[in-house]
Amino acid sequence: MDVTTGATVNASPSATTTYTVTGTSASGCLNTQQVTVTVSKPLPVELISFTAAWTGKHPTLNWATASERNSAYFDIERSVDGGRTFKVVGQVAGAGTASTRTDYKFDDMSLTQATVGTVFYRLRQVDLDKKSNTSVIRSVQVPAAAQTFQAGVYPNPYENTVTVQFNTLGAGAVYLTVHDVLGQRLLQKTVNYGAAGEQELKLPQAASWPTGVYYLTIRQGNQQKVVKMSRR
Repeated sequence: MDVTTGATVNASPSATTTYTVTGTSASGCLNTQQVTVTVSKPLPVELISFTAAWTGKHPTLNWATASERNSAYFDIERSVDGGRTFKVVGQVAGAGTASTRTDYKFDDMSLTQATVGTVFYRLRQVDLDKKSNTSVIRSVQVPAAAQTFQAGVYPNPYENTVTVQFNTLGAGAVYLTVHDVLGQRLLQKTVNYGAAGEQELKLPQAASWPTGVYYLTIRQGNQQKVVKMSRR
């Protein structure tokens, strides 16, 4: 503000800026001061809650954001080795730009009681410009119970590549087939595994299939799962 005229000078810096302000008193004396205006850029995504819990048959993750700016998607990452390494097990689309609360939920259908112990989860939020931030880590205690055969695919829907996730119940062959909605078989594959555990299998053939809905059947022994998947 000009002390002689009362005029106000407005400034709207886009980054932290230091201004030199010189004033002249009524007697003609000069006085110079420096003023620094600090500009804090808002976070792309303001995460206000994130929980993970076992919900009977699988882990369920819930999280919420207070606001989002240029948010593309969230990768759900899981660790079964005490938090040393994380793998992407799913993806949820972000809200883009939003100034109100957005709630999210993800059911990890690919992890079951075949994996007993503590499992760790974290979120990786990815912006439209591919910059990313990771959340705090949450743990889930998987109870000991009879093993069940589970399978899933990610991403779903997919664009070019798709990965099948499943848990083998023991050593032996796993049989996979994919059919389209007309019942035409597009893929038949057999893979042998030496032990029980979590498995991942990429399907490069899926890149050549046209846009549409497909059904993946995966079987080991007398256990079988059918997964609906789609290409967009």
